[in-house]
Amino acid sequence: MVRARILVVEDESIVALSIQNRLEALGYAVAANLPSGEAAVKTAGETRPDLVLMDIRLRGKIDGIQAADQIRNRFQIPVVYLTAYTDEETINRAKFTEPYGYILKPFEPRDLCTTIEIALYKHQMELERGQREQSLSTALNSVGDAVITTDQEELVTFMNPVAEGLTGWKCEEVVGDHLSEVFKTINIKTREIIEHPIALVLHEGVTINLEFDTLLINKNGDEILITETAAPLKNKTGQIIGAALIFHESTGQQQIAVTLEKTNQELEVKLAESTAQLQQANEQLWAEIPKRQRLEQELQLALEKEQELEQIKSQLLATISQEYRTPLATILSSSQLLERYSSRWTDKKKHQHLQRIQATVEQLTKLSNDAAFIKDAEARNLGFQPVSVDVKQLVRDVISEFVLSANTKDQILCECQTTETRAFLDKRLVRSIINNLLSNAVKYSSQGSRVQLEIELLQGESAQVRHQEVVFRISDQGIGIPSADQDQIFQAFFRGSNVNFIPGAGLGLAIVKASVELHRGTISIDSEVGVGTTVTVTLPWQEE
Repeated sequence: MVRARILVVEDESIVALSIQNRLEALGYAVAANLPSGEAAVKTAGETRPDLVLMDIRLRGKIDGIQAADQIRNRFQIPVVYLTAYTDEETINRAKFTEPYGYILKPFEPRDLCTTIEIALYKHQMELERGQREQSLSTALNSVGDAVITTDQEELVTFMNPVAEGLTGWKCEEVVGDHLSEVFKTINIKTREIIEHPIALVLHEGVTINLEFDTLLINKNGDEILITETAAPLKNKTGQIIGAALIFHESTGQQQIAVTLEKTNQELEVKLAESTAQLQQANEQLWAEIPKRQRLEQELQLALEKEQELEQIKSQLLATISQEYRTPLATILSSSQLLERYSSRWTDKKKHQHLQRIQATVEQLTKLSNDAAFIKDAEARNLGFQPVSVDVKQLVRDVISEFVLSANTKDQILCECQTTETRAFLDKRLVRSIINNLLSNAVKYSSQGSRVQLEIELLQGESAQVRHQEVVFRISDQGIGIPSADQDQIFQAFFRGSNVNFIPGAGLGLAIVKASVELHRGTISIDSEVGVGTTVTVTLPWQEE
């Protein structure tokens, strides 16, 4: 069942189509999908949708804020902004158009649905409140007596046509003025000024009937004999929020009494109906407050998350730029030298420069692969495919490949403390774990140091459940990790404070941690600055 018709205004066609698909998946009907503010204003007037989703930054003569202002003022259609901009100037401009919501990109379907439903509900409540106020105004205008209402400060809030006729003032002229400036009375016999009873009504909360010898001095200075009654106006809790002054031209005491009683009865019925309607509206508004507070909290969390993502993005760009600059310079330098001197160089020297270019390309390829691995890990797109693996042989193969590719002179010792070496692990992820840990151990150790890799397969049983796990322990004699850095060392792009000019992007341990977590394993570090580091990885496994 279609829940509401929504007009989408977004100048990015892919984003607009994505929003339309999400809305339709949530059960809404999309009235149109438009790229400009001018088209939005025209279509809103023609199709009259229930709500407009408006992007702030639009190409054309008017932007989203100007379009929203026209749509709200001309057609009274609620507008929800859908944008990625949260700067202070934009928000200040947007809030003056009185939007019904503000959704930040990127967003979740649940957030979109919640904001739309709250906006539609709020708009419906405003329409109903306006109808109730119009109904009350119509009722008071139909009363045969003159009625003037005030707030707690005795300022005029309403005057019906009968009161306008007797006082000579128009309602729009005196709303907000003090009652004493509009309603002036004197005693018919003494000609003394009679203070109107509103102050006493507001203070005591009682209904007061004035004597029959009261003259009203209207705007033109004419004197009219009137009879008046003043009564308090109360909210649902009984608190006095204003007062009503009911009066009419006197034609005799008996007629005055009959008319006054009738007017009081009519007013009481109307006030009771109005109070009930206002009470219902207040209850609905109070029920909406927790929802709005929850939405504000979710908005704040979304803003914080967006700021965090922007910070990570900046850090990524800075790291990639720094790590790519030197290798690219190496490739450029070697290629230029080959181009200039190849005709005079020996084959051996040419081969050296070609190897240099090849090694640099492999370095850049590894950096790109590592960044892609981290991206897939954060998006939970890494596969996990455990197979039966000879752990000892796999580690030896990785060490051999590492020594060959890294051309290192460090001693890499491998020790396996068990005869049974087969386990069910993801071969690709284990290679990544061992390779990155060996790379860190060699990189942060002095040339010719010793790196030791221990392998241990553990088995045990408890409550008729067999526990099996593989433990890798890689130890080096390198620079170590400061204790203040160890809590952050597994974060992508984080590097220890003591690495100085040692190159690196800070991705190795983040890749290791993601690979370990896919095995539902654990990783721990024992390190001392100037002494070395031991990394222990434990991977549990089960036979298929």
